[in-house]
Amino acid sequence: MLMIDDAKAQISTLLRAHVDESPYSLNEIAILCGFHGPEMLEGILRGELRVPLDKAMPLAKAIGCDGRALFVLVLKSWFGVELVNTIDEVFTNDAASTVERGWIAFLRDFYGDLMPELTPTLRRRLRLLVSLPG
Repeated sequence: MLMIDDAKAQISTLLRAHVDESPYSLNEIAILCGFHGPEMLEGILRGELRVPLDKAMPLAKAIGCDGRALFVLVLKSWFGVELVNTIDEVFTNDAASTVERGWIAFLRDFYGDLMPELTPTLRRRLRLLVSLPG
């Protein structure tokens, strides 16, 4: 139960940051997500209620947050960290090595929702950075 409460708190923190910056009111966000009113959203923001699975992606889109990050947290709030981590490991194991997943996690932490496109200029800069003596 504690891990599920932790996930709900993390969801609340993530959503609050985006809701506070949103041009929409809570009522407007609720409507965009398919809720009948803001009450459910208010409970989610307080960390008291879980985001319904079918509302995670519409909610992420409505407030402009990373849909994948939100959906993973929502899954953890419903099914627990261990199961979600197992599912992630099973389905991403062949897609990227442990080292590659570490890089991906670092880049997501570093850039957050503002991941830049990997342009030729950025590639050149990264090559220069990696070649510097450390």
